[in-house]
Amino acid sequence: LMVEEADEDTVNFGANYDGQIMEPLVLPAAFPNLLVNGATGIAVGMATNMAPHNLGEVIAASQHLIENPNATLKQLMKFVPAPDFPTGGTIIGKEGILEAYSTGKGAFKVRAKVEVGKVTSRKQGITITELPFNIGPEKVVERISDLVKSKKIQGISDIVDLTDGQSGTRVVIELKNGFEPEQVLENLYKLSPLEDAFSINAVALVDGKPKTLGLKELLQVFIAHRLEVVTRRSNFRKEKAAARLNLVDGLLKAIIDIDKVVKIVRGSDDANEAKAALIKSFKLTDEQATYILDMPLRRLTKMSKIELETEQKELKSTISKLTALLKSDEALRKQVSDELGEVAAKYATARRTVID
Repeated sequence: LMVEEADEDTVNFGANYDGQIMEPLVLPAAFPNLLVNGATGIAVGMATNMAPHNLGEVIAASQHLIENPNATLKQLMKFVPAPDFPTGGTIIGKEGILEAYSTGKGAFKVRAKVEVGKVTSRKQGITITELPFNIGPEKVVERISDLVKSKKIQGISDIVDLTDGQSGTRVVIELKNGFEPEQVLENLYKLSPLEDAFSINAVALVDGKPKTLGLKELLQVFIAHRLEVVTRRSNFRKEKAAARLNLVDGLLKAIIDIDKVVKIVRGSDDANEAKAALIKSFKLTDEQATYILDMPLRRLTKMSKIELETEQKELKSTISKLTALLKSDEALRKQVSDELGEVAAKYATARRTVID
């Protein structure tokens, strides 16, 4: 989805680092990748840290903004209430999110998802099933072990990491008798990575210049990009269809009297003479005559008039639809929205991160 249609003149190309090949300067991107997958980077004098979001939510917000260009941030946040981390977890407080979506900068806290209950037949405990983004279970186990050894946390008798590829995150903390799980958990949130801060610093390159963007601005830049991609793609497909239609028109003229074509080709001393004779006899363009001459006679003689007329009709219909699309800004916006809807229908999943 990021590179599809790059070969249809949808984006500009430039030389790669050593000038040996050409590469796209930006990808066509059929969905808002920066928002959906997030990004982290450090450059000279600046940095960026963008949170991942839910694909379906971001596309729904994009579609709303396409239909309502004057939509407010509050309206857009009905679709995108907060980031959605692939590791789940629970977001605590919305103030930092609102600030980040308004200004491009803000911070909020993410907590692990836990279950309190019996972990053995006789012992109470805490089972961790989801962790804050970019926090691994090994880091949690190490930190809690250090806290127990230094006696900064009381009441933990054992900690076991049962995380695997099948069941996902599962870290079991066994408690000593007489200790309240809720109290131990509060201490863990304060002292361990079970609660972690995430800072958004939404800096991105817009037309080659770094800008700090809020949620609406990020969506606006993406929508403008997709409108350009769809416009360029439609022009490319229209020109391609028109070029093919020209050749089909030439073939239809030629196969009316295929025997004459064969006679002209065989009776000519060279290709230039044959081309000139074909142009004169069938009122062909230079391009049409060249195409007929380049085609093997066996293939030319087997061509069906009905098949060519069907292709001619389809090409004319395609050109007509693309011309209408390119003439209407409303139609272009609807096309972009519909294509986003197709991506959401195929790939969108339920939100993983809970908002508290």
